[in-house]
Amino acid sequence: MKKIALLADGWRRYVTYSWVEGIMEGSKELGLDVCLFFYNTNGTWSQDPKFNKGEYALNDLPDLNSFDGVVFDCTNTINQDEIQYMVRKLQSVNVPIVSIGYKVDGFYYVGNDSKRLFRKVMDHMYYEHGCKSFVFAGGPPYHYENRMRFEAFKKALSDYGIPLTADMYMFGDFDYQTGVRYMIDWHESKKPLPDVFLCANDNIAAGLCATAEVLGYKVPQDFKVTGFDNLDKAAYFNPQITTVEHNRGNIGRKVLEIFKALWNGTGDASDKYLDSEFIPAESCGCPNTGRVDYRNYIKNIIKGSVAKEQEEDAVMILQKELEECNEYYDLFERYSDYIQSMKCDGVYVVGVSDLAAARNNAHFRKHGYDIDDEVVLYADDKDNGKLEFKSVNDLMQYMQSVNKNTCYMYYSLHFRDEIVGYVILRNPEFLYDHPEQFDIQSALLKKLENLFKQKVLENTNNELKNLYNHDALTGLYNRVACNEMVIPMFAELEDQNVGCTIVFLDVDDFKDINDTYGHQYGDELLKTVARVLDEQKPEESMVYRFGGDEFIVFIPGDRHDTAEKYIKRVYDIMEQHSLFISHGIIYTKPGSGKSFDDYLVSADTKMYQLKQQHKQKKDSNFLKGVDISSVPMMVDNNIQIMDREGHECRVFDFLKLNNVNSVRLRIWNEPDKVPESKGYCSLTYVLEMAHVIKKYKMHFLLDFHYSDYWADPGQQNKPDAWKNLSFDELKEAVHKYTYDVLYRLKIMDCAPDMVQIGNEIRSGMLFPDGAVPQYRQLAALVNEGIRAVRELLPETKVMIHLDQGGRYNCIMPWLDSMFNAGMLPIDAIGLSFYSFWHGTFMDLKDTMSRLIKLYNLPVYIVETAHPWRHCKGDHISKELMETAGLDAGSAEQKKSLEIIMQIAAEVSKDTGKTGVYYWEPVGVPGKGMGTWFENMGMFDEHGRALPGWDAIRDFDPKNPPIKELDKYIESLYEYEETPEVEDFMKLLMIHGNLISNPEFKDGFNNWQIETSLEERQYTLGKDGVFISSDANFDYSISQTVDIEYTGEYIAAVDYRGTNTTGVEVELFMDVEDESSVHTYTSDIFPADVRFVTHLLKPVRLQKNARVTVGLRMHTPPVFAKIKKISLVVI
Repeated sequence: MKKIALLADGWRRYVTYSWVEGIMEGSKELGLDVCLFFYNTNGTWSQDPKFNKGEYALNDLPDLNSFDGVVFDCTNTINQDEIQYMVRKLQSVNVPIVSIGYKVDGFYYVGNDSKRLFRKVMDHMYYEHGCKSFVFAGGPPYHYENRMRFEAFKKALSDYGIPLTADMYMFGDFDYQTGVRYMIDWHESKKPLPDVFLCANDNIAAGLCATAEVLGYKVPQDFKVTGFDNLDKAAYFNPQITTVEHNRGNIGRKVLEIFKALWNGTGDASDKYLDSEFIPAESCGCPNTGRVDYRNYIKNIIKGSVAKEQEEDAVMILQKELEECNEYYDLFERYSDYIQSMKCDGVYVVGVSDLAAARNNAHFRKHGYDIDDEVVLYADDKDNGKLEFKSVNDLMQYMQSVNKNTCYMYYSLHFRDEIVGYVILRNPEFLYDHPEQFDIQSALLKKLENLFKQKVLENTNNELKNLYNHDALTGLYNRVACNEMVIPMFAELEDQNVGCTIVFLDVDDFKDINDTYGHQYGDELLKTVARVLDEQKPEESMVYRFGGDEFIVFIPGDRHDTAEKYIKRVYDIMEQHSLFISHGIIYTKPGSGKSFDDYLVSADTKMYQLKQQHKQKKDSNFLKGVDISSVPMMVDNNIQIMDREGHECRVFDFLKLNNVNSVRLRIWNEPDKVPESKGYCSLTYVLEMAHVIKKYKMHFLLDFHYSDYWADPGQQNKPDAWKNLSFDELKEAVHKYTYDVLYRLKIMDCAPDMVQIGNEIRSGMLFPDGAVPQYRQLAALVNEGIRAVRELLPETKVMIHLDQGGRYNCIMPWLDSMFNAGMLPIDAIGLSFYSFWHGTFMDLKDTMSRLIKLYNLPVYIVETAHPWRHCKGDHISKELMETAGLDAGSAEQKKSLEIIMQIAAEVSKDTGKTGVYYWEPVGVPGKGMGTWFENMGMFDEHGRALPGWDAIRDFDPKNPPIKELDKYIESLYEYEETPEVEDFMKLLMIHGNLISNPEFKDGFNNWQIETSLEERQYTLGKDGVFISSDANFDYSISQTVDIEYTGEYIAAVDYRGTNTTGVEVELFMDVEDESSVHTYTSDIFPADVRFVTHLLKPVRLQKNARVTVGLRMHTPPVFAKIKKISLVVI
C-alpha cells in the first residue's frame, strides 16, 4: 500500500475534490494500492488573516517524509508567503513531489500547457478574425497560470509586431465580478474598444460579456471575447464563449502515472500536460459549437436548485441540532451522523488536550502539532461503528490497517489562529457533488468554540468550589476534608454498629527520591500515586492526602476482602511504574471505645512496620535474567525439569522461585523456511511466551535477529523474503517488521520492556547491505528499528547488542563509528561475555566501567554461560576452557555467575541499572535439544537443577558474595605450560627453527600473505603481526621450506587473539613430495589472556619434500597477534 499526501487549498468555500476522485479512480485503472491523505485548507475565503492562518496550520500536520509521494496544489492560494513557505518546506522533503498547475524547480508538474494553449487562442483571433488590437483581461498577477498566459500574450504581440502598452492588460481576480469591473472601468475610461478581450478564464469572460450587454454593447459585433477552462459559464452563455477545454478530472491519473514510473523505476516520469482542446464559439464570431443540450442543462439547474434548497435546509437543521449539544461527544456524534448520511465512510475527530479538558488557562499552539498533546475525541465509521482509541498513534495505525484503496480528508479545527485539533473524513465522496463542506465546517467550529468557553466557565466554578477542601498538587481531598467528612461518617457508622476499614499509606524512600531527582520529580510521583489510589478505590470509598507522602483511604462497611484486593491492585500498578509503597490496614470494632484518631495511629504503626520490611528486602534495578527461547522445544519434547530437591516443576514457577525477574526471547522472521530451526523462535512462539512472562510479572527483553535463523558475528543473513530488496525497501522492511511484531505484542498487553535491534551486530547485520565497515548503511538500518520502537512504544528501552564483552577496544570504536554515522540515541548497551571467548573477568569489568563513563548509558550482560562438565559431544571443549580462568564444573559455573553479577553491580552503582542474562540455562542433556545442553545449561542429565541457580537466587547487589573481587579474579589466571610445549621448546633450542624470519624481525620477508584485509589492518609491532578488522575477513600467512633430511617434524605458532562465535583459526602444513600432496591442520582456540604455543602433531617428512607452514583465519571481527611460527625436526 502506497501512501500519498495531497496538500490543496479550496476555491473560496469549495473543496477541490476532483483531484481526489482522479487519484482514487486512477489508482484502480493503474492497478495501484493507494492510501490518500488529503489535507484540505480554506485559506482564501475569510477576510480575517488569523482565521486563514489557522487553516494553513494544517499543512504542518503531516510528516511528509513518511509518504511515498506528495501532491501539491496551490492554484487557489492567494497568500504568496504561504506558497513560498510550502515550497521551501517541500524542497527539503526526500520523497517525490508533484505540483498541480504551478511549476517549481525540483518538482514534477501536472497541469495545462498554458503558454501553448493561450497562444493558440491568440493565433485564431489574429489569423482567422484579423484582430489587431488586444487586451489581456487577467487574473491575479502572482498566479502561475495567469503569468504563463500573460507571457504567451506578450510573446504573441511581439511576433505580430504589435507594441505592448500599459492599457493593453488588466490584473484582478479569477471571479465573475472581476470581469464586471473590467468592463465598467473600460467603459467609463472612454478608451477605444479593442478588437478582442482575451480573458484569463471563463468567469472573467462571462462577467465581462454580461456587463457589456447591460452597457449597450454587443459581442462579438462591437468587440470579441475569449475565455479559458470551458466552464458551464462559457458553454451555456449567450453568446457562447470561445474557450479552452481541459479535462481537470484527469489530473489525478496523470499524477499517479508519474508516481508509478518513479516507484517501479520504469515508464515515463516526466511532466504531464492535460489533454486540451481549443473551442471557438460565438463570442469570437465563430458559430455555436452545437455541443450543448440546453434543455437538459435547464433541467439540471432546476434539479440542482431544488437539491440546494434541501441541502440548505439540512444544514440549517444540523446547525440547530449542533447548538443544542452540551458535550463534545454529542456535538461530534450529531456532526458525524449528518456527514455519514451522505457518501462518507467515517469521521474521526482529534483535539488537543487543553480543548478536551476545557482548561481555564488553555494555551493553544499557533503553529505545529504535537501528537503527544492530542487525544481522539470521537471516532465512528461504517465498518466498525463507534470506536475508542487510547492515543492518536493507535488511530493512525487503525486508519492505515484498512486493506483497500482509501482516502482520508483532513481539515483544521481552530479558533482563529489557535490550533485546537483536526477532523478526518474517510472517503468523503459526497464532496464531489456537494463541495460546500466549508459551511458545515464553519457551523461545527462556531459551536465548538462556544462549547469550549461554556465548559471552561463550568470547570472554573467547580475549581473554586473544590479549592477549599482539595489538595492543590494531587487533586485529592485534603486533611481539612478528612476531618470534615470522614470523622462524622465514622461516628455515624459506630452508632449503627457497622465497622469500617482505614488504610494508611506512605511512599517508600520518598526523601531519597526528592534528594536525588528533585522536588519536581517528587511532585509528579505523588500525583501518580494519588491517581492510582483514587482510580482503584472501592465504591463509596474516599482517598485523602494526609500530608507529605502520606495518604488515607476510608472504606465504609465491613469489607475486609475488598480492602485486601484493593491494596493488591494498587501494588501491582505501582510496580509497573517502578514505585513502591507501604501500607497499614486497620478494621474498626464498633463499641471498642476507640476514636478515629486512635485507629489512625494503629494503621500508621502497621504501615511503619511494613516499610521496615520493605527496606530490608528492597532490591536494586538489577535484572536477573535468562534467555529461554528454547523452552517451547523442551515442552514439545515432554522434557521435565526438577528443583534441587528433585521435585518436578514448571519452568516459570522454577524461575520465580529462584528470583529470576527478566526473560529474554529471540525472534526469527520466518524460521519455517530453515529446516534446522524446526520453526521455533517465530512470532507465534514469542507471543505465547510473552503472555506467560507478563503473567508472572517479569521484565521482558525482546531480541530481534532480523534473520530466518541464527544471527551472530559470523553470520548475519537476510531473511529469505528480503534478499532481493533494494536498500530503501530493506529499510522499510526493517521498520515495518519491527513495528508489526511490537504491535502484535502491544495489543496482547505483552509489550517488551526492552528491545534489542539486532543480535551481536559488531560485524553488521543484514549482509551485505549492512556489513561493517559500511557504517552509514548499518546505522540507517538500525535507525529504522529504533524508530519503530519509539513510534509505537515510547516507554520501551532500546538496546544495541555486541559481542566481545571484555574488549573495550573492539566496542568503543564501533559505537563511535555508529553514532558518527547518524545512529539514533539508544537507552542501553548489551554485551555478550563468555569467559572462554571474550577475555578475562577483569577485562569485562574494565570494559563495562569505561563504556558507562564514556556514554552515560547502562550496560547489561545479555549473554553469558559456563560449562558445568566436560563430556563427549560437549558444546564447549576442554581446550577452550584452558584460558577461561575457571574450568568446567557445577561449582565453577556458579562461581562464574557470581563474579559476572558482582562485576555488573559494582560498575553500575551510579546508573543503578544493569543485569546479567544466562543464555539458554533451561534444558536437559541427552534429550535431543542440541550440544549446548550437554554441558552449558543449568540442569544435569537427570533434569535436576545445578548449584548455579543458587547464584541467581541469592545474589544481592548490596551484599555481594566475593570479598576483594579484583584480587580473587587475579588469582584465577595463573598458568603453567603443558609438558608437550615444554618438550617442544627444548627441541627448538637444540635443533633450531627451519622457518626464516620466524618472529618477523625483518618485516614480511620470506612470507606469503593472502587476505581480504587492507594493508593497514595487518601490521608489525614488538609482538610480531597484529591483525585487526571491524568486518568479517580471511587471512593466511605462510612460508615454504625444502626438507633436507627425512624425519619427523613439528610445526607451531605462538598466537594470541580474541574469540567469538564463528571464529575459525588453524595451524596448517601442506606437504608436497614426489608422489602426493597432503595437508595437516590443527584447530586453534584463541585466547587473549596471553600468548599460547599451539602445536601440530608430529608429521613424518621425506627428504626433498616441499613444506608450506602457516596460519589460516576465516573469522568475524576480532583482533589477533602472531608472535612466531616454527618448524622443528625431532
